[in-house]
Amino acid sequence: MSVPRFWLKQYRDELASLLAVAFSPRLSLSRLSLHPLLYSTCIGLAISTISVILLWIGFHPTVYELPVLSPKISLVPSPLPRRPPPRFPPGTHLPRIPETRASGPLDLPTFCPEYDLVRFDDPRVWWESDHDSSDNEDDHLMHRNLVPPLKRLIELVEKYGGHLEVQDAYRPSGVHSPRSLHKEGRAVDLTCRGLSLEDLARFAYAAGFDWVYYESGGRGGDHVHCSVRR
Repeated sequence: MSVPRFWLKQYRDELASLLAVAFSPRLSLSRLSLHPLLYSTCIGLAISTISVILLWIGFHPTVYELPVLSPKISLVPSPLPRRPPPRFPPGTHLPRIPETRASGPLDLPTFCPEYDLVRFDDPRVWWESDHDSSDNEDDHLMHRNLVPPLKRLIELVEKYGGHLEVQDAYRPSGVHSPRSLHKEGRAVDLTCRGLSLEDLARFAYAAGFDWVYYESGGRGGDHVHCSVRR
């Protein structure tokens, strides 16, 4: 790989400036390390040297990319918080630690719905509460920390031809266990049309949720459960 000429010229000029300052007869040896011009020149020379070396060896920053799921889906480069796992079988979770360690335990005394919860909407998502008149829940309500990974997941699912479905988010009472993070809006239950639940779980983990669980065979039906820390 060739190095741009203006980089080499800058490198040469800075080296000449450094030598001129270093060998100046008015610059005593005792003041060499304190001379501001020499100090700034050394910093600039070091930065230029590192940049030239990186270009010379062909360095490029790593960007995680999702694998192609089928011949019909093109590979879309996506900067992701994590590398997606190659597989995510039913009944497994990542990371391989309990949810209370990965996302933290339920702590209702310090939970403030007025501050912690936000209402999130995206027309690309199917929201279960918008189609269920038998319940007064609102799946758009969730903890503010749940929104960033959910946004990334929506983008990933759309790029790979799926349609994300939010089945459950904030639930102060009802169907979940007494220690469920749904009670703080820090958990969301997801399904998907157009993609398998295994791929949805892989994408959710790559999108940055703190804990992802592919629930299978439970009373709530097969779905992907995701949660975040406060």
